[in-house]
Amino acid sequence: MTARFAPGALSVAEMPASWDEVDGIAYCLSCRRRMAGEAKAEMLAEEEDKPDLVRADAEGRVEFELIRTPDRCDTRIARACGTNVIVVRQVRERLGTYPTRPV
Repeated sequence: MTARFAPGALSVAEMPASWDEVDGIAYCLSCRRRMAGEAKAEMLAEEEDKPDLVRADAEGRVEFELIRTPDRCDTRIARACGTNVIVVRQVRERLGTYPTRPV
């Protein structure tokens, strides 16, 4: 995805809050989440079954979200990552990232 802003609308220091730079390129939150999922799936061997790759992609997106906002509720993380709450709970348990306050 490419985003353009009107000249003078934003400077580099005024990037939208959910955006971040990775290797000098600005990415939106959705793209960074997708990149995390793809990276996790790529870590598996090429001979893995498709369901395993799909699961790894979902887990990568959830891991990214849990590291970014560990206090966010499981339902919202699942919606943002396009997966179900069970996957979020399993990844949260594995990472030990329990919420410290209700959200």
